[in-house]
Amino acid sequence: MSLGDFLQVLISGISMGSIYTLMAQGLLITYLTTRALNFGQGDFLMFASFLAMAALVAGWPVWLSVLAVMVAMGVLGAVIERVAVAPLARQRAGSAGSLAWILTTMGFGMLIQNTAELVWGKSSFYSPPLFSSQKQQIVRIGEAGFYLEELAVAVLALLIVAAFYWVLFRARWGKEVAAVAFDKDTASLLGIDVRRTVVLSYVIMSMLAAASGILAGPVTTVQVHMGIVFIIKGFAVISIGGFANPVGILIAGIGFGLLESFSNYFDSGFGDLYPFLAAVVLLIIRPSGLFGEHRADVR
Repeated sequence: MSLGDFLQVLISGISMGSIYTLMAQGLLITYLTTRALNFGQGDFLMFASFLAMAALVAGWPVWLSVLAVMVAMGVLGAVIERVAVAPLARQRAGSAGSLAWILTTMGFGMLIQNTAELVWGKSSFYSPPLFSSQKQQIVRIGEAGFYLEELAVAVLALLIVAAFYWVLFRARWGKEVAAVAFDKDTASLLGIDVRRTVVLSYVIMSMLAAASGILAGPVTTVQVHMGIVFIIKGFAVISIGGFANPVGILIAGIGFGLLESFSNYFDSGFGDLYPFLAAVVLLIIRPSGLFGEHRADVR
């Protein structure tokens, strides 16, 4: 492997790993506030990719396309919380009904998937680039060449990750999430609007999925079943990092993306398999995740 190839594979791994981290963060924020995961989140990513692609193809400016998609997906996040999660909140813990959110969120995701299929069909598409004038624009740093789109996606995704961590650990809303995650009744007694915090967590989840979809569109193919791949990898990342540790999720996400990228370089036929094998081994050794008991636990 030449230095140029090494740097290209490295950037590609960081780029995709950052997107997996965004997906895992969305799973985390809803888990903290409701102890539920949105198993339709991959379809949120897919729908956001299609909406962004349609807006860009229609000639909308990038900033307007991104803003419109983020707002639309934020509204969709509030809807799924009200329709698919909130009605089940009073189910007794440990009962079959307390896990019904698995079916309701998956069903909501399938509804989104079928809607996208009716509009765009089953074909694969290439979304227009967000940051460059052409899809395969190369940026050279010394002897190494990078696709500008992948480089920009990696940088922007990491900035979004940093902003999310700042909100979760430093902003007032992050402290409200920590209180709700600890105990909803106690949080209510402290004057926190629990319902608003929960709804906002789903809005942020869907906006993180939207950001993932917007960023993933130009670096991969856009098709109606793309979401399942990202939700599985996002779930693997949060399982490795630990369900209560955002910093661990970041490390796990970048690590997963790098392992995937280098695996595909050396073995294109089975490269996608090795990160999951590594995840299975790690979870057998440490079921709570590598950072499941780290002090950064937001609860």
